[in-house]
Amino acid sequence: MRNLLLATSVALSCLASTVGAADLPKTELKVIGSTSNLSVWTDLEKDWYEKTIPAASKGAVKIEALPNDLAGLKGPEVLSLLQNGTIQFASQAISYMAGDDPRFEAVDLAALTLDVPTARKAIDAYRPVLEKALAERFNIKLLGMAPLTAQVFWCREPVHGVADLKGKKIRVFNATLADMVKGVGGSSVTIPFVEAVPALQRGVADCGVTGVVSGYRAKWYEVTKTLYPLNAGWSTIFWAANMDAWKALPPQTQAFLADQYKQMETRLGDLAIQNDGEAMNCATGTHCKTADAGRMVFQPISEQDQAERLRLLQNDVLPAWAKRCGKACADEWNNTVGKALGLKAEAK
Repeated sequence: MRNLLLATSVALSCLASTVGAADLPKTELKVIGSTSNLSVWTDLEKDWYEKTIPAASKGAVKIEALPNDLAGLKGPEVLSLLQNGTIQFASQAISYMAGDDPRFEAVDLAALTLDVPTARKAIDAYRPVLEKALAERFNIKLLGMAPLTAQVFWCREPVHGVADLKGKKIRVFNATLADMVKGVGGSSVTIPFVEAVPALQRGVADCGVTGVVSGYRAKWYEVTKTLYPLNAGWSTIFWAANMDAWKALPPQTQAFLADQYKQMETRLGDLAIQNDGEAMNCATGTHCKTADAGRMVFQPISEQDQAERLRLLQNDVLPAWAKRCGKACADEWNNTVGKALGLKAEAK
Protein backbone atom coordinates (compact mmCIF):
# COMPACT_ATOMS: atom_id res chain seq x y z
CA MET A 1 0.00 0.00 0.00
CA ARG A 2 2.92 2.30 0.73
CA ASN A 3 3.67 2.57 -2.98
CA LEU A 4 0.08 3.61 -3.65
CA LEU A 5 0.26 6.39 -1.08
CA LEU A 6 3.39 8.17 -2.17
CA ALA A 7 4.12 11.68 -1.07
CA THR A 8 2.87 14.55 -3.23
CA SER A 9 5.23 15.37 -6.05
CA VAL A 10 5.22 19.00 -7.11
CA ALA A 11 7.22 20.60 -9.90
CA LEU A 12 7.50 24.36 -9.54
CA SER A 13 8.18 27.07 -12.07
CA CYS A 14 8.80 30.82 -11.74
CA LEU A 15 5.54 32.72 -12.06
CA ALA A 16 4.15 36.20 -11.77
CA SER A 17 2.21 37.03 -8.62
CA THR A 18 -1.17 36.97 -10.38
CA VAL A 19 -1.65 33.61 -12.00
CA GLY A 20 -4.43 32.16 -14.14
CA ALA A 21 -5.12 28.47 -14.71
CA ALA A 22 -2.84 28.42 -17.73
CA ASP A 23 0.03 29.66 -15.55
CA LEU A 24 -0.32 27.19 -12.66
CA PRO A 25 2.80 25.20 -11.79
CA LYS A 26 2.93 21.64 -13.01
CA THR A 27 1.64 19.59 -10.07
CA GLU A 28 1.02 15.87 -9.65
CA LEU A 29 -0.98 14.65 -6.66
CA LYS A 30 -1.90 11.26 -5.29
CA VAL A 31 -5.31 11.17 -3.60
CA ILE A 32 -7.28 8.58 -1.66
CA GLY A 33 -10.94 8.91 -2.57
CA SER A 34 -14.14 7.55 -1.08
CA THR A 35 -15.25 3.91 -1.24
CA SER A 36 -15.51 2.71 -4.84
CA ASN A 37 -19.23 1.83 -4.79
CA LEU A 38 -20.41 4.97 -3.00
CA SER A 39 -22.06 7.74 -5.01
CA VAL A 40 -19.51 10.31 -3.84
CA TRP A 41 -16.87 8.37 -5.81
CA THR A 42 -18.94 7.19 -8.78
CA ASP A 43 -20.92 10.40 -9.33
CA LEU A 44 -18.41 13.03 -8.25
CA GLU A 45 -14.83 12.33 -7.23
CA LYS A 46 -13.75 9.97 -10.00
CA ASP A 47 -14.52 12.33 -12.88
CA TRP A 48 -13.57 15.42 -10.87
CA TYR A 49 -10.08 14.12 -10.20
CA GLU A 50 -9.58 12.54 -13.61
CA LYS A 51 -11.21 15.17 -15.83
CA THR A 52 -12.54 18.32 -14.15
CA ILE A 53 -9.43 19.42 -12.27
CA PRO A 54 -7.00 18.72 -15.15
CA ALA A 55 -9.30 20.60 -17.54
CA ALA A 56 -9.82 23.55 -15.18
CA SER A 57 -6.06 23.81 -14.65
CA LYS A 58 -5.38 23.50 -18.39
CA GLY A 59 -3.38 20.37 -17.75
CA ALA A 60 -1.19 21.84 -15.02
CA VAL A 61 -2.66 19.82 -12.14
CA LYS A 62 -2.87 16.07 -12.57
CA ILE A 63 -4.32 13.77 -9.93
CA GLU A 64 -3.97 10.03 -9.49
CA ALA A 65 -6.93 9.01 -7.32
CA LEU A 66 -7.66 5.63 -5.77
CA PRO A 67 -10.79 4.69 -3.75
CA ASN A 68 -9.95 3.87 -0.14
CA ASP A 69 -11.25 0.29 -0.31
CA LEU A 70 -9.06 -0.48 -3.33
CA ALA A 71 -6.12 0.89 -1.35
CA GLY A 72 -6.87 -1.68 1.36
CA LEU A 73 -8.37 0.82 3.81
CA LYS A 74 -11.60 0.52 5.82
CA GLY A 75 -12.07 4.16 6.81
CA PRO A 76 -11.18 5.08 10.39
CA GLU A 77 -7.43 4.83 9.76
CA VAL A 78 -7.54 7.64 7.18
CA LEU A 79 -7.16 10.28 9.89
CA SER A 80 -3.89 8.89 11.28
CA LEU A 81 -2.51 8.28 7.78
CA LEU A 82 -3.27 11.88 6.85
CA GLN A 83 -1.74 13.06 10.10
CA ASN A 84 1.55 11.25 9.62
CA GLY A 85 1.79 12.09 5.93
CA THR A 86 1.42 8.57 4.53
CA ILE A 87 -1.62 9.93 2.70
CA GLN A 88 -1.39 13.45 1.28
CA PHE A 89 -5.03 14.11 0.27
CA ALA A 90 -8.10 12.04 1.18
CA SER A 91 -11.84 11.96 1.77
CA GLN A 92 -13.89 9.94 4.24
CA ALA A 93 -17.04 10.02 6.37
CA ILE A 94 -16.08 12.41 9.14
CA SER A 95 -17.91 10.50 11.88
CA TYR A 96 -15.53 7.55 11.27
CA MET A 97 -12.94 9.67 13.08
CA ALA A 98 -15.02 10.17 16.23
CA GLY A 99 -12.92 7.68 18.17
CA ASP A 100 -10.05 10.15 17.88
CA ASP A 101 -12.13 13.22 18.70
CA PRO A 102 -15.91 13.32 19.45
CA ARG A 103 -16.11 16.69 17.70
CA PHE A 104 -15.99 14.80 14.41
CA GLU A 105 -19.56 13.64 15.10
CA ALA A 106 -20.87 17.11 15.85
CA VAL A 107 -22.32 18.05 12.45
CA ASP A 108 -23.80 14.61 11.79
CA LEU A 109 -25.29 13.43 15.07
CA ALA A 110 -28.00 10.82 14.52
CA ALA A 111 -31.40 12.37 13.75
CA LEU A 112 -29.99 15.91 14.01
CA THR A 113 -31.02 17.24 10.58
CA LEU A 114 -33.68 16.04 8.16
CA ASP A 115 -32.82 17.83 4.91
CA VAL A 116 -29.76 18.97 3.00
CA PRO A 117 -30.19 22.74 3.59
CA THR A 118 -30.32 22.17 7.37
CA ALA A 119 -27.36 19.80 7.21
CA ARG A 120 -25.41 22.49 5.36
CA LYS A 121 -26.38 25.02 8.03
CA ALA A 122 -24.94 22.75 10.73
CA ILE A 123 -21.75 22.22 8.71
CA ASP A 124 -21.24 25.93 8.10
CA ALA A 125 -21.82 26.76 11.77
CA TYR A 126 -19.25 24.23 13.00
CA ARG A 127 -16.67 24.51 10.22
CA PRO A 128 -14.32 26.90 12.10
CA VAL A 129 -14.25 24.50 15.09
CA LEU A 130 -13.28 21.53 12.93
CA GLU A 131 -10.74 23.52 10.91
CA LYS A 132 -8.98 24.50 14.13
CA ALA A 133 -9.15 21.00 15.66
CA LEU A 134 -7.79 19.30 12.54
CA ALA A 135 -4.99 21.83 12.12
CA GLU A 136 -3.84 22.09 15.73
CA ARG A 137 -4.31 18.51 16.91
CA PHE A 138 -3.85 16.46 13.75
CA ASN A 139 -1.75 18.61 11.37
CA ILE A 140 -4.52 18.39 8.75
CA LYS A 141 -5.95 21.03 6.42
CA LEU A 142 -9.76 20.82 6.06
CA LEU A 143 -10.77 21.45 2.45
CA GLY A 144 -14.50 20.73 2.42
CA MET A 145 -17.49 18.95 3.95
CA ALA A 146 -20.86 17.92 2.52
CA PRO A 147 -23.82 15.64 3.29
CA LEU A 148 -23.65 12.45 1.24
CA THR A 149 -27.05 10.72 1.38
CA ALA A 150 -29.85 10.31 3.91
CA GLN A 151 -29.06 7.47 6.33
CA VAL A 152 -32.11 5.20 6.72
CA PHE A 153 -33.04 1.75 8.00
CA TRP A 154 -32.94 -1.31 5.72
CA CYS A 155 -34.56 -4.29 7.48
CA ARG A 156 -34.86 -8.00 6.73
CA GLU A 157 -38.42 -8.17 8.13
CA PRO A 158 -41.45 -5.82 8.17
CA VAL A 159 -41.01 -2.62 10.18
CA HIS A 160 -44.05 -0.40 10.70
CA GLY A 161 -42.54 2.18 13.01
CA VAL A 162 -39.90 2.97 15.62
CA ALA A 163 -41.41 0.47 18.06
CA ASP A 164 -40.62 -2.41 15.67
CA LEU A 165 -36.89 -1.67 15.89
CA LYS A 166 -36.87 -2.73 19.55
CA GLY A 167 -34.85 -5.90 20.10
CA LYS A 168 -33.33 -5.88 16.62
CA LYS A 169 -29.61 -6.16 15.83
CA ILE A 170 -28.87 -3.06 13.76
CA ARG A 171 -25.76 -2.36 11.72
CA VAL A 172 -24.17 0.99 12.59
CA PHE A 173 -20.88 2.63 11.67
CA ASN A 174 -20.37 5.24 14.39
CA ALA A 175 -21.06 5.99 18.05
CA THR A 176 -23.92 8.41 17.52
CA LEU A 177 -25.90 5.84 15.51
CA ALA A 178 -25.31 3.41 18.36
CA ASP A 179 -26.82 5.98 20.75
CA MET A 180 -29.93 6.21 18.58
CA VAL A 181 -30.23 2.42 18.32
CA LYS A 182 -29.89 2.11 22.09
CA GLY A 183 -32.68 4.66 22.43
CA VAL A 184 -35.08 2.58 20.32
CA GLY A 185 -34.24 -0.54 22.32
CA GLY A 186 -32.14 -2.24 19.67
CA SER A 187 -28.59 -3.56 19.83
CA SER A 188 -25.78 -2.16 17.68
CA VAL A 189 -23.53 -4.22 15.43
CA THR A 190 -20.58 -2.28 13.97
CA ILE A 191 -19.96 -3.59 10.45
CA PRO A 192 -17.93 -1.93 7.64
CA PHE A 193 -19.99 -0.99 4.60
CA VAL A 194 -18.24 -3.49 2.34
CA GLU A 195 -19.19 -6.33 4.72
CA ALA A 196 -22.79 -5.27 5.39
CA VAL A 197 -24.60 -7.20 2.63
CA PRO A 198 -23.33 -10.67 3.66
CA ALA A 199 -23.95 -9.77 7.32
CA LEU A 200 -27.58 -8.93 6.56
CA GLN A 201 -27.91 -12.00 4.36
CA ARG A 202 -26.71 -14.29 7.16
CA GLY A 203 -28.78 -12.56 9.84
CA VAL A 204 -25.76 -11.18 11.71
CA ALA A 205 -27.81 -7.98 11.57
CA ASP A 206 -31.61 -7.67 11.36
CA CYS A 207 -31.43 -4.14 9.98
CA GLY A 208 -28.71 -1.87 8.72
CA VAL A 209 -28.35 1.88 8.66
CA THR A 210 -26.86 3.26 5.47
CA GLY A 211 -27.56 5.88 2.84
CA VAL A 212 -30.49 5.63 0.46
CA VAL A 213 -28.18 5.87 -2.54
CA SER A 214 -25.37 3.79 -1.04
CA GLY A 215 -27.71 0.97 -0.05
CA TYR A 216 -29.45 0.88 -3.39
CA ARG A 217 -26.24 0.83 -5.42
CA ALA A 218 -24.75 -1.88 -3.22
CA LYS A 219 -27.97 -3.87 -3.74
CA TRP A 220 -29.07 -4.00 -0.12
CA TYR A 221 -32.57 -4.51 -1.54
CA GLU A 222 -31.55 -8.09 -2.36
CA VAL A 223 -31.08 -8.96 1.33
CA THR A 224 -33.69 -6.71 3.01
CA LYS A 225 -37.46 -6.30 2.70
CA THR A 226 -38.42 -3.01 4.36
CA LEU A 227 -37.08 0.48 3.72
CA TYR A 228 -37.84 2.65 6.74
CA PRO A 229 -36.74 6.24 6.00
CA LEU A 230 -36.32 7.52 9.56
CA ASN A 231 -33.41 9.87 8.84
CA ALA A 232 -30.48 8.97 11.09
CA GLY A 233 -27.93 11.34 9.55
CA TRP A 234 -26.06 12.00 6.31
CA SER A 235 -22.68 10.25 6.55
CA THR A 236 -21.13 13.69 6.07
CA ILE A 237 -17.99 13.51 3.94
CA PHE A 238 -14.86 15.59 4.51
CA TRP A 239 -11.96 16.32 2.17
CA ALA A 240 -8.61 17.14 3.70
CA ALA A 241 -4.85 17.24 3.16
CA ASN A 242 -1.80 16.62 5.28
CA MET A 243 -0.83 20.12 6.42
CA ASP A 244 2.84 19.75 5.46
CA ALA A 245 1.91 18.57 1.96
CA TRP A 246 -0.56 21.45 1.66
CA LYS A 247 1.99 24.06 2.73
CA ALA A 248 4.50 22.67 0.24
CA LEU A 249 2.21 23.71 -2.61
CA PRO A 250 2.67 27.18 -4.10
CA PRO A 251 -0.03 29.70 -3.07
CA GLN A 252 -1.63 29.81 -6.52
CA THR A 253 -2.05 26.02 -6.52
CA GLN A 254 -3.51 26.13 -3.02
CA ALA A 255 -6.03 28.75 -4.16
CA PHE A 256 -6.94 26.69 -7.23
CA LEU A 257 -7.44 23.47 -5.26
CA ALA A 258 -9.37 25.22 -2.46
CA ASP A 259 -11.81 26.50 -5.09
CA GLN A 260 -12.14 23.04 -6.66
CA TYR A 261 -12.92 21.41 -3.31
CA LYS A 262 -15.47 24.15 -2.57
CA GLN A 263 -17.18 23.34 -5.86
CA MET A 264 -17.12 19.62 -5.00
CA GLU A 265 -18.71 20.41 -1.65
CA THR A 266 -21.59 22.30 -3.29
CA ARG A 267 -22.05 19.67 -5.99
CA LEU A 268 -22.22 16.78 -3.53
CA GLY A 269 -24.92 18.50 -1.50
CA ASP A 270 -26.94 18.99 -4.69
CA LEU A 271 -26.42 15.34 -5.65
CA ALA A 272 -27.69 14.23 -2.23
CA ILE A 273 -31.04 15.87 -2.98
CA GLN A 274 -31.22 14.59 -6.55
CA ASN A 275 -30.08 11.02 -5.99
CA ASP A 276 -31.97 10.18 -2.79
CA GLY A 277 -35.38 10.34 -4.42
CA GLU A 278 -34.29 8.29 -7.42
CA ALA A 279 -32.64 5.63 -5.25
CA MET A 280 -35.69 5.40 -2.99
CA ASN A 281 -37.90 4.78 -6.03
CA CYS A 282 -35.56 2.14 -7.43
CA ALA A 283 -35.09 0.26 -4.14
CA THR A 284 -38.87 -0.06 -3.88
CA GLY A 285 -39.51 -0.61 -7.60
CA THR A 286 -41.55 2.58 -7.97
CA HIS A 287 -41.03 4.68 -11.12
CA CYS A 288 -37.48 3.38 -11.46
CA LYS A 289 -35.72 4.31 -14.69
CA THR A 290 -33.04 1.60 -14.45
CA ALA A 291 -33.21 -2.16 -14.89
CA ASP A 292 -31.96 -2.77 -11.35
CA ALA A 293 -35.15 -2.31 -9.36
CA GLY A 294 -35.85 -3.76 -5.94
CA ARG A 295 -39.19 -4.78 -4.49
CA MET A 296 -38.81 -3.45 -0.98
CA VAL A 297 -41.77 -2.22 1.05
CA PHE A 298 -41.57 1.50 1.74
CA GLN A 299 -42.80 2.31 5.25
CA PRO A 300 -43.73 6.01 5.56
CA ILE A 301 -42.82 7.90 8.73
CA SER A 302 -45.84 8.73 10.88
CA GLU A 303 -46.24 11.95 12.85
CA GLN A 304 -45.82 9.87 16.01
CA ASP A 305 -42.48 8.54 14.75
CA GLN A 306 -41.31 12.03 13.83
CA ALA A 307 -42.00 13.07 17.41
CA GLU A 308 -40.14 9.96 18.57
CA ARG A 309 -37.16 10.97 16.42
CA LEU A 310 -36.99 14.30 18.24
CA ARG A 311 -37.27 12.53 21.60
CA LEU A 312 -34.40 10.21 20.67
CA LEU A 313 -32.28 13.18 19.63
CA GLN A 314 -32.92 15.14 22.82
CA ASN A 315 -32.96 12.29 25.36
CA ASP A 316 -30.40 9.84 23.95
CA VAL A 317 -28.22 11.20 21.14
CA LEU A 318 -27.33 14.69 22.36
CA PRO A 319 -26.73 13.78 26.04
CA ALA A 320 -24.56 10.77 25.15
CA TRP A 321 -22.47 12.82 22.73
CA ALA A 322 -22.13 15.71 25.24
CA LYS A 323 -20.85 13.23 27.82
CA ARG A 324 -18.24 11.86 25.39
CA CYS A 325 -17.14 15.30 24.29
CA GLY A 326 -17.14 17.10 27.66
CA LYS A 327 -18.64 20.35 28.90
CA ALA A 328 -16.33 22.74 27.02
CA CYS A 329 -16.96 20.86 23.79
CA ALA A 330 -20.72 20.81 24.36
CA ASP A 331 -20.71 24.54 25.10
CA GLU A 332 -18.81 25.10 21.85
CA TRP A 333 -21.45 23.08 19.98
CA ASN A 334 -24.31 24.94 21.67
CA ASN A 335 -22.81 28.26 20.57
CA THR A 336 -22.47 27.11 16.94
CA VAL A 337 -24.62 24.22 15.69
CA GLY A 338 -27.03 24.41 18.62
CA LYS A 339 -27.55 28.14 18.10
CA ALA A 340 -28.13 27.65 14.37
CA LEU A 341 -30.66 24.84 14.87
CA GLY A 342 -32.29 25.89 18.16
CA LEU A 343 -31.01 22.89 20.14
CA LYS A 344 -28.93 22.31 23.28
CA ALA A 345 -26.59 19.46 24.14
CA GLU A 346 -26.18 18.65 27.84
CA ALA A 347 -24.71 15.54 29.42
CA LYS A 348 -27.09 13.80 31.83
